[in-house]
Amino acid sequence: MKGRIRANKLHTAARVKMLEHEINAAWSEKDLDKSLDLLASVLKLNPRSISTRLLIGRVHGVRYEYDHALDWFDQAVEMAPQHERGDTLIRAGKMARLFFDPSVAETLLEDAVAESPALPAKLALAEHLIRIRKIEQARVLVDEVLGASIKSPEATFLWCRLNEDYFAECEARLMDLMSSESGELKAKVGYQLAKMRDQAGDYDGAMSALVAAKDVLMPARDLIVQNRANVLVRQRDIAEGLSAAQHKTWQRQVAELGDPARLALLGGHPRSGTTLLEQILDSHPDIVSAEESENFDMFAFSPLVRMHPPSCPLLDIMESCSVGDLVTSRRSYLGAMDRCIGEEVGARLLVDKNPSLTLLVPAFCRIFPETKFIAMIRDPRDVVISCYMQSFVPVSSVNGNYLTLKDTANEYRQVMGAWIEVAGKLEIDKIEIHYEDMVEDLEAHARKALSFLGVDWNDSVMEYDRHAREKVVRSPTSVAVTEKVHKRAKARWKNYEKHLEPVYETLAPCLKALGYE
Repeated sequence: MKGRIRANKLHTAARVKMLEHEINAAWSEKDLDKSLDLLASVLKLNPRSISTRLLIGRVHGVRYEYDHALDWFDQAVEMAPQHERGDTLIRAGKMARLFFDPSVAETLLEDAVAESPALPAKLALAEHLIRIRKIEQARVLVDEVLGASIKSPEATFLWCRLNEDYFAECEARLMDLMSSESGELKAKVGYQLAKMRDQAGDYDGAMSALVAAKDVLMPARDLIVQNRANVLVRQRDIAEGLSAAQHKTWQRQVAELGDPARLALLGGHPRSGTTLLEQILDSHPDIVSAEESENFDMFAFSPLVRMHPPSCPLLDIMESCSVGDLVTSRRSYLGAMDRCIGEEVGARLLVDKNPSLTLLVPAFCRIFPETKFIAMIRDPRDVVISCYMQSFVPVSSVNGNYLTLKDTANEYRQVMGAWIEVAGKLEIDKIEIHYEDMVEDLEAHARKALSFLGVDWNDSVMEYDRHAREKVVRSPTSVAVTEKVHKRAKARWKNYEKHLEPVYETLAPCLKALGYE
C-alpha cells in the first residue's frame, strides 16, 4: 500500500512538473486562455497549492479581470499558514505590479503590512509607492524602518532614492552598499550612483558606477541577447519582406473589416520622448491614451501567430489572414483597450503609445489599415546613452540588450532601421516629430501632432504636466513628464562622447537617415 501511495505521489509530481513547463511556454506565447486551463489542471492534481492560486490570479490580472485576480489571491492567503500570510500577500503584490492598474498591487502590499508589519512588507510597499510617485507615503515607511534601528541595506537604498538632494551623504551610503551580498541590490545601487553623479556633472564617475552595476547583471546577458536577436530577426523580416504592392492590397481591405477605428500608434525607440508627447495628447478631451500596454501583441497579433507552426514567417502569417481572423483580432484588441483604460474609448481617438511596437508597424498595417503612425525621433546617441543609463533590475528580454553600449546601439539600429525602411517604402499615414524640435517649441509641435490626428486644438494640452501628476504614468520617465518641458536632455550624449565612440559605426546609418549626421 505504501509503495502504491509513493508511486502515485511521484506520478503526480512528474505530471505537475510537465504541466509547469507547458504553462511557462503558454505564458511566453501570451496564450492566457491556455495558461488558465493548464493551471486549472495543476490545481486538480494539487488542490492545496498556494503558488498555483497566485499564478491564476496573475493571469486574470493581466487580462484586466481584477476582481477575479483578487479572489484567487485571497484564496491563496487564506490557505497559507498564519505565519506565512504576510509573505503570501507580498508575493501577490509583486505579481500585481504587472497589472495596468497599480492600485491592485498597492492594496495587496498595504494588506501585507497590516498582516505582518515587518521589514519585507514595508519595504515592498515603499518601493511600489516610489514607483507610482507617492513619495511622502514611501518616505514615512522607510523612516519607520530606519528609525527602529533596523540595519537594512534595502531601506538605506530606498532612503537614498528619496533623498537624492543630499548628494554627499547618499553617495557615501551607496558606496557602502556596493559591498552587499545581494547582486540585485548592488545593481540597483550602481544605477542610482550613476544617476546622481550624472546630475552632479561627474560623467566618468557615472560611467564607472554603471559598469559596476552591469557587471552584476552580465551573467544573464548572453542568453537574453541571443533570444532577443532571434525575435529581432523574425520581426525585421516583416519590414524587409513587405512590398508596397502587398501593403496597398491590405489597405483596400479596410472596408471589409467593419467600422474604422480612430487609432494612432505612437512609437519610435524607448527614451525618444514618446512619454512626453503621449501626456500632451492624453490631456486633450477628444483623445485617450494607453501607455505601454501589451494589448496589441497579446490580444491581436499573437493569436494570429499561434494559428501557424512556429517556423512560419510572420509576413506569410499576416498575408494569409482571413477577414474573419482580422475582425476577431480587432475586436479583441479594442475590447482589451476598454478594460485596460477602465472605460469605453467610444468615439474618442485612441493613442496606443508603445515604442516596443515599432517593429510591428507592418502587423498594425495588416490588422488596422486605418492606423495613423506617429514616430518620435531623437538623436540616436542621446537615445543610446539614455537607455544604457536607465535602471532595469532585474533584466528582461528587451532591457537585457542595454547591458553594453554595443548591444544598446545594435538594438537601436535594428528597431529604428525597421521604421526607416517601412516609412520609406510604404504609403502609411505617418508623421515624424523630433524631440529636439518639440522641446524648443512645444506648442507648435503639439499643434502639428493634433492636426495630423485630425483633432482640433485645445488649450488643455499645454497643461500636460498637471494632467500627468493626476494619473499614473508607467514609463521610467514618469517624474520628468510631471515637470514643465526643459532642454536638459538635448545633446546629453556629448558628456559621454568618448564612451560612445566605439558604437558610432553601428549608429551611422540611422544618424544619416534621421538627420543627425
